[in-house]
Amino acid sequence: MESLAFLAVLILLFIYSSALIAFGLSWIRHLVGKIFTIVFAVIGLITGIWISITLIEGNGILIGLTPILLSGIAIWNTFRINKPAKP
Repeated sequence: MESLAFLAVLILLFIYSSALIAFGLSWIRHLVGKIFTIVFAVIGLITGIWISITLIEGNGILIGLTPILLSGIAIWNTFRINKPAKP
């Protein structure tokens, strides 16, 4: 039984860490940083949606909402346009 709980913790760790890595990499403005941000954000979005759908009877929406929001913010932060300051 403990191994099943350990597996569940590892799955949730993977989901949350991919979203957190995407959020952290979204502040890098290089092309490589943008590519890694999008890769980790897509992983975070897909797994967050998956966990929300599979655990909909319990608190899956709350658990899945965090990586979905972090990944969405990471994608938005990657593609936002920095407007030059007005003189």
